[in-house]
Amino acid sequence: MIKISTGAKVPLELSKGTYALRFSKAQKLTDEFFNKISLQFTEKDIEPDVFTKTVEDVLPSKINFKIANSTKADCEGAVVHCLNPQNTGEMNSFKIFLPLNKYDNKISIYDTNVFMHEIFHFFCEIFNPKHIAKSVKLNESTFRRYDDFFYNEYLYNKKCTDIDALKNNLLPEVLDNMPDGEKIIFLQNARYKLKEEVYAWGIGYKYGIENQKIHKDLICEKIEPSDGREFKLGEKLEIVNCFLKEILNNARKNK
Repeated sequence: MIKISTGAKVPLELSKGTYALRFSKAQKLTDEFFNKISLQFTEKDIEPDVFTKTVEDVLPSKINFKIANSTKADCEGAVVHCLNPQNTGEMNSFKIFLPLNKYDNKISIYDTNVFMHEIFHFFCEIFNPKHIAKSVKLNESTFRRYDDFFYNEYLYNKKCTDIDALKNNLLPEVLDNMPDGEKIIFLQNARYKLKEEVYAWGIGYKYGIENQKIHKDLICEKIEPSDGREFKLGEKLEIVNCFLKEILNNARKNK
């Protein structure tokens, strides 16, 4: 089991309670962060150091993280778990990948939807160390061929929008190749990640619009941020929930 160091999670008293409670704490922290970061935009761009300091100001405890350039990583944004180079059995920090301007490596107000999306993921992670440990363990095991590949190729992929095919062919086919115990782990992990993505896209959209309203003086051209609807995440989450419910019911009957 991967150990999560104190520098990669909030104290136990803050992460106690139900998943819904921890989720609401992450949302509250996200709202607080936006209220502070929005004030930092006296110009169209801010320095990564300013962004980092603002994150640190709202964190309830010391968390190790660094801002990285998502442009160089060929992604729009991401939150990555980092293992301790001196102890690979310990996850001790995060990298938050955000788009930085290629001219001055600053964070643009036009990318508010992206950085708010990712900061919500980050806050969710620090309140859910058990999920981090499970996710890291899955990615290091042979189980990754299901969890990582299928999730990225079909569930969190806007190219896969054929919901009927996902429900009737793609997901049943991959589940048929798994023992019941692995099916439950796979579906629970997929459910967690999809639910978090639904909220993250909604938060990114909400604050992407809000920051443009607040800073009309800085915005030359209003843009409409994506709300992630093209991924059909809600429909995919519903399918995953249905399969998980059926498998759990069958498992209880067979006890």
